[in-house]
Amino acid sequence: MTSLFPLSTIRRRRALSEGTEGVGSGPEGTRYEPELDADRVGGIAAGVDVIEIARIERVLGEFGERFLRKVYTERERQRYGDRVPELAARFAAKEATSKALGTGIRGIRWKEMEIVSNRRGKPILVLHGGAAERAARLGLTAFDVSLTHSRTDAIAFVVALRGAAKLDDR
Repeated sequence: MTSLFPLSTIRRRRALSEGTEGVGSGPEGTRYEPELDADRVGGIAAGVDVIEIARIERVLGEFGERFLRKVYTERERQRYGDRVPELAARFAAKEATSKALGTGIRGIRWKEMEIVSNRRGKPILVLHGGAAERAARLGLTAFDVSLTHSRTDAIAFVVALRGAAKLDDR
């Protein structure tokens, strides 16, 4: 006899009738519990940000070197200071990093988050001062950054791992 419902629907209906639907148990019987403590994270922390490149261009036009010195490290200014899309992507990465750290920009400074490139051009996050202390307090030991931009927008995505062993960048 052929059923009108797929097997997954039948199993779901059975679970609903037995009261086991939505319990949230994982394969090993573990259950997801949201972490509400701002000074704790799970195994992964993530942040994402998008910014209009024109916004960075406007701020540069209005504040120039003052803005650059406030937000970007010396290394970032030397390498990307005249490339607005690159500056916008790094600005977004700093915002995304602050979200992964669970603080927003409060409690850490812009220049404590530095985005440089390795020899292959991959963006690398370098934390200093309060940002590095915050990451250590959360047990975040490995970070990955992805940057992209179009003609109008720059986007950054940051992933941090708790207690992860670092691998050689080969």
